[in-house]
Amino acid sequence: MLVIEIGHIPPEGMEVDDALKPGAVHVENERSFTLEPGGSLRCRLEKTDGDTVHVRGHLKAGLGLECGRCLEPFLFSIDQELDLFYLPHRAGEEAEEEEDEVELTDRDMVVAYYEGERLDLGEMVREQFFLSVPLKRLCREDCRGRCASCGANWNQGSCGCPAPTEEPDPRLAGLKKLLNEGSH
Repeated sequence: MLVIEIGHIPPEGMEVDDALKPGAVHVENERSFTLEPGGSLRCRLEKTDGDTVHVRGHLKAGLGLECGRCLEPFLFSIDQELDLFYLPHRAGEEAEEEEDEVELTDRDMVVAYYEGERLDLGEMVREQFFLSVPLKRLCREDCRGRCASCGANWNQGSCGCPAPTEEPDPRLAGLKKLLNEGSH
């Protein structure tokens, strides 16, 4: 189970070695990816400075993504070391006045908060998934995408459609005129 009672962590620390399941990491209804079988979380939890919990270990998982160019499914592997600190979230310690720009320090990148007396490692794993998934989801760097006319996957060969004729956008006619005048 990935929900840990803070009070049950012994002074010498605690080992966690669990298989990842969609329900345990809160991704059962996630639309942007699927959690493939075979993922695992292996980590050690230690209490430091009273209620601070240090999580050190390894996260390994496969996420099923859809390519942004060819729309085909592909496997994205996550294989990363974890070194995070969890502090208790105290009621009344609301964030100070929000500013337009916030600068994150190195410490902010490894510190998170837990509520009550439980630490949900599944929520931590879910967060790591979202941080790891690339913004530009490509099955491979040289993915050729799909034909705009017939929808054929160009990674599997050409489709035989005539090359698209480039009709200039009439809204850009003024810019084209300026560019042509500047090249003389």
